[in-house]
Amino acid sequence: MLIRNGLVMDPATGRQGQWDIRVEDGKIAAIGPNLALRPGEEVIPADNCIVAPGFVDIHVHFRDPGFTHKEDLSSGSRAAAAGG
Repeated sequence: MLIRNGLVMDPATGRQGQWDIRVEDGKIAAIGPNLALRPGEEVIPADNCIVAPGFVDIHVHFRDPGFTHKEDLSSGSRAAAAGG
């Protein structure tokens, strides 16, 4: 799969710019400008899209305040970390 022309933002490497990203077997195999398209390769256009590692949706509604006997920040966080 080739993600074409996304705004790559990677604070770990300091990399930032408009690049292509090749994904093979679920892992990033190459990042660079104008990567050559391989025969039969799926292309995902990413113009005007940010591509960055590590975005996680942490929007939750705990039962705090008022119902901490059912769940609080600590127990809710442990449940989320365990997968649900």
